[in-house]
This record gives sequence, structure tokens and C-alpha cells, in this order.
Amino acid sequence: MIVVSIANQKGGEGKTTTSLNLAWGLARRGKKTLLIDIDPQANSTGIFLNPEGLEKSMHNIFQSKAKIREVMVKTEVENLNIAPSRLTLAEAETIAAIVDAPYILRDALADLEKEMDFCVIDCPPSLSIFTINALVASNYVIIPLQAEKFSVDGILGLQQTITSIKKRINPSLEIMGALVTQLKPQTLLTKTIIPVLTKYFRIFDNSISDGVAVGESHLARKSVYEYNKSSRQAQEYEGFIEEFLNELQK
Repeated sequence: MIVVSIANQKGGEGKTTTSLNLAWGLARRGKKTLLIDIDPQANSTGIFLNPEGLEKSMHNIFQSKAKIREVMVKTEVENLNIAPSRLTLAEAETIAAIVDAPYILRDALADLEKEMDFCVIDCPPSLSIFTINALVASNYVIIPLQAEKFSVDGILGLQQTITSIKKRINPSLEIMGALVTQLKPQTLLTKTIIPVLTKYFRIFDNSISDGVAVGESHLARKSVYEYNKSSRQAQEYEGFIEEFLNELQK
């Protein structure tokens, strides 16, 4: 099982959209895929389920050290399961003081190693104990971000956290690259910022342009492919997934 965290401590960068469409796209390609929603806001969960109606969620993983298979739910999308979140997950941040806190998610995933092809983790917009758990459990990190100054300003903190986890806990962790989202290609700011970003991370050749299809797909509780497969954003996410899979072959 290949585990990928979609992480950026800044909100509004496209983490949930990227998590959803990457997981959906992998499942559509016949890959047994698990989407883990580790954000107390539960936006990924809300696409498939009513978070407040859940009996078990990621809260049980962190508070009771349950196994992922105990909380995961099969979605209506073939090959796609979700380990859902809900607002009560925020209460579990108190575990940060526990010695083995960074390893809870990794341990909870262990018995699914041979059952799933991919696990995609939608991280919260913070460098919290939840994001740290995701990075400890992951093989790769993908960083969605906008070509804006404030997005660049927050990169160093994330980069330092990833470097520290790689050095001290998870030496196999790799940054696969940054995915530029909500791209406005003709602006001077974009042309200025993109070269700056390449100093920090590899930038995926594919980017996701600014447009309404993504936001409308969330309202429709669908992937961008299901909502409008001919939209530019659907085609761009398809290109990104192909690039992601090709990177794994290198």
C-alpha cells in the first residue's frame, strides 16, 4: 500500500479537492483506495456521508487506538473506501503529550497493508498532531498551493516539519512535489511566484486552473470527473494523476 499525505498548513490551498479527486481517480483506475479524512472540519467526509450521523470516525482512532478497518466505510464509488472524520476529532489533539502519539495512525493502518493499493490522507490546515501522524504514516507528501505570496510564506514551516520527521522518525518519507491549484496563468504574480516555488520543491508539470467546476462539484457532492468530465479542471486532475502514477514508476 502506498500512503500519500496531501498537506499544507495554510487553508484554502486545495487539499480537500486534491485528496478527493486523487482518491476518486485512483479508484476509477481499478486501484483499491482508502481516503482518510484527518481534518476535524470533515469536508472530505461530507461529500460521502453525514459526519454528525457517524457512530465511529477518526476520533476513535486517536482516542481509543481503534484500527482503521473498524471505522472505514465503503463508498458508492467502486474501489473507494473512506475513514471519515467529524468535528469531535478536534478533542483528540490532547494526545500530543503522549509518547507514542506520532505513531497512532501508522499503527492503525498496519493491518490494511496488503488489502489496499493506495491510501490518500486529507490533512488539516495546520501542523497539528494529526498532520504529524499523517506524515509519519506516509511514503509521499503532495503539497497543494496557490501561486501567491502568502502561500510561499508558509512553505518553510512545512518543509522543516517534513525534514524533521524524515530525519527522526520516517526516513522513507519523500516530497513528491507541489501541485499548483487555482492557477491564473496570465498574471504577473503567477509568472513571478512559480520560479520561486521551484527553489523549494519539485512542481508538478500539471496544474489546476482557476474555475467554477471544482466548487460546483463540491456542492453536488461529486468528484470533478462525475460533475463535468469535459471541464478543464477534470482534465487537469486526470493529467495530474497520470503524472503521479508515472512518478511512482521512477
